[in-house]
Amino acid sequence: MGVKFILIVLISWVMLEISNITKKRGFKKLKIRREIDNPRIFEGEVFSIKTTVENNKRLPISFLVINEVIPKGISFNNEVVSYKYGDNLCHISRYKIGRYERRKRTYELVAQKRGTYILKNIQITVGDIFGLSAESIETENYLEILVYPRLKNMSSYKFDTTSFQGNNTVKRWILKDTLYIKGIREYNVEDRMKDIHWKTSLKMDKLMVKDYDTTSDKELVIILNVQCGDPAWAHIMEAPIEIGIKIAVSLTNKAIKEGIPTGLWTNSRIISMNGNLTGEVAPALNSFKRIMELAARIDSGVRVVFDEYLKQQANKFNKNVTYILVTPFLNEKSICVLNKLCKSGFKLKIIDVSINEDIPFISGIEKITYKGEKIV
Repeated sequence: MGVKFILIVLISWVMLEISNITKKRGFKKLKIRREIDNPRIFEGEVFSIKTTVENNKRLPISFLVINEVIPKGISFNNEVVSYKYGDNLCHISRYKIGRYERRKRTYELVAQKRGTYILKNIQITVGDIFGLSAESIETENYLEILVYPRLKNMSSYKFDTTSFQGNNTVKRWILKDTLYIKGIREYNVEDRMKDIHWKTSLKMDKLMVKDYDTTSDKELVIILNVQCGDPAWAHIMEAPIEIGIKIAVSLTNKAIKEGIPTGLWTNSRIISMNGNLTGEVAPALNSFKRIMELAARIDSGVRVVFDEYLKQQANKFNKNVTYILVTPFLNEKSICVLNKLCKSGFKLKIIDVSINEDIPFISGIEKITYKGEKIV
């Protein structure tokens, strides 16, 4: 009886030692890397992550589990083994790997929302050869995915104006140079009442308007304000911010196609792994790719309140540039700064994307209001 007991204890001790050795040594010379087939995509597009596992040692691994957290806003394209991890999903993959073996697996994901997604640490669990216990560690493996906003034609948006209908609308609505009138023509529904030439209209017995020309060196800067109320930190509203971003990139696309150098400024926080990007793209004819990347990196959090942001940017304003402010909110301080900029001779226009359409009119600054998307 004593011999049998000693033998059982000895076998148990050997199994425990082997279990500990296989668990601890399982992590040695184990390499795991992930690759994304396309880290730059649009909303709704599918992309894939390939995981490569290498066991570069003589000892096989009988039980290996890899857990990868998938950020909220990205979902699986097909059925995979996963579970909820807070607001996120966690992808699970299980392996049994022989000595000096390499295994690869690929799974597909769908980008549901615009944004910058950073996949961070992965959890690696190695079990012993007997399946009695397991040990887990976390390792850093950073991947960045940029999801661009869905690009739409400006004609798919409704505004309280017909300014965006037809060709060369950006030049007509934004870049009119009131110092250069090339002639008089008949009024149409896209024209502003203030452009009516009353003397000629009375003579012709029909409404006539001044026909403006544009100078070739005009530029456009879209200023996207993400502050939705006071205080800024307590009024974060994703819906109007996302609308503003979509309008900004669609307007950029249209302006560049019409030959207008275009840039984008924003007072939002910018999401990036390296952390040194600015919220500013200078106007240029080849700026669209950079503007789309900036649009993907825009966060709903405010980096600096809007009136302070305008003050910081004031020395960069140029009288040869038209500034289009896309905003869900303006407080008295911001209105005061905009008034000063307008009186200083800078060309400003506003696109109101507020939920209640309550951005006030500012003397000398033309405003149009977003009314939703057209039903196709």
